[in-house]
Amino acid sequence: MIAALSELAAEVQRKRTVASVLETAGRGVLRLGMRLYAFQVSGEDLVLHSLATARSRLIAIEGHIGRPLRGLRAPISSLPLASEVVRARRIIHRDDLDLFHSFMREATNFDPASLDASPETAGINNGVLAPIFVRDEPWGLLGVVSPTLTGNDADAVSLFATHVGSALEVAESIETLEKTNRELSTCYAELARAQAELIERERLGALGELAAVVAHEMRDPLCVLFNSIGGLRDFVSSGAPPEKLADATAFAAMADEEAARLNQIVSDLLGFAHPHPPALRVGSLLPVLEAVASATAPDGRVRIEIDGELPPVELDALFLQQALLNLVLNGLQAIAKDGTVTVRASTTTVGSDTFVCVDVSDDGPGIPADVRASIFEPFFTTKPSGTGLGLAVVKRVVDAHGGRLAVESGKRGTRFGVMLPAVGK
Repeated sequence: MIAALSELAAEVQRKRTVASVLETAGRGVLRLGMRLYAFQVSGEDLVLHSLATARSRLIAIEGHIGRPLRGLRAPISSLPLASEVVRARRIIHRDDLDLFHSFMREATNFDPASLDASPETAGINNGVLAPIFVRDEPWGLLGVVSPTLTGNDADAVSLFATHVGSALEVAESIETLEKTNRELSTCYAELARAQAELIERERLGALGELAAVVAHEMRDPLCVLFNSIGGLRDFVSSGAPPEKLADATAFAAMADEEAARLNQIVSDLLGFAHPHPPALRVGSLLPVLEAVASATAPDGRVRIEIDGELPPVELDALFLQQALLNLVLNGLQAIAKDGTVTVRASTTTVGSDTFVCVDVSDDGPGIPADVRASIFEPFFTTKPSGTGLGLAVVKRVVDAHGGRLAVESGKRGTRFGVMLPAVGK
């Protein structure tokens, strides 16, 4: 007996989790023709942590109580034999060992003795109980039962329980260390994410301040430019020399166009520097898509496709219209005269969540791979004119709606995907 349990103890000592220590001990005891149960003391309760018995008996017991045995608990004060073993640090051999039956009655009101009539499900009442110590403190108790055990085997079981306690001590230390490492890794990841967000907020804040200053400084020259254009028009309409009339008209048109462009730049800068939060309301996306279709209808290269009925979403219609229109206008600038921009709305499910998806696709040359990571950054642009705020504004609007924004691009075109959480689905 001592040799067999000592060999098993060496196997148990190699395990590195509490569950694997007790599972290995149970399987080994079964191989030796015996059965095992292990209880852990948790506060004032005794908790069943492991049971290695005949499979037919295990199935029968769990079938009667309707749940797994592991994790069952009962007050240790209601189990005098367990208290004697754990608190008095005693090793007990008895041929009428009823601790498991008493525990089950206290924990579930089911008495396993009712299964003893059948040889396949009968229990064994002859065995040894030994306390388990971890760091010299009572951890619980170990029961080994077999018809052949005698009082002379008590020391062997006690020594085995000592080895199990030693393995549990190592396993608990490893599990605590691994838990600490996981918590530290989580903390480091959260810290890195917070630092990245802080850097991004500071960067955007600085850009916003710059945008506000630039926009403010441009307002006065714009006012002068608009007034000059008005004066030029008056000059032309009041009778300029005929030979100068065409030139004056052309200059006035160019100045007017440039002033309008500058005014749009100022509006974009101010809007980016001092954004207003969207006023979200539950509603349909269809009016937004219709507004985008109406705004781009004169171009003739935009197609709107709606795939089935769309569930409602929380949206600020004006903000969302601006964002989708920006994506469409970007697509129109990228395609050839006979190209197409397609706006397709559909519904999709990710896990248990439902989203309304709006894909804006073009058949242009695509976005170069080396700049794709930067396209949503404020003031980044590959165009000879413009502020580089269009896609930054789109991302801000989608984020404010709790949505997701993705981009795919290749030689055959670009697709921007907007996913908005559906409501009531």
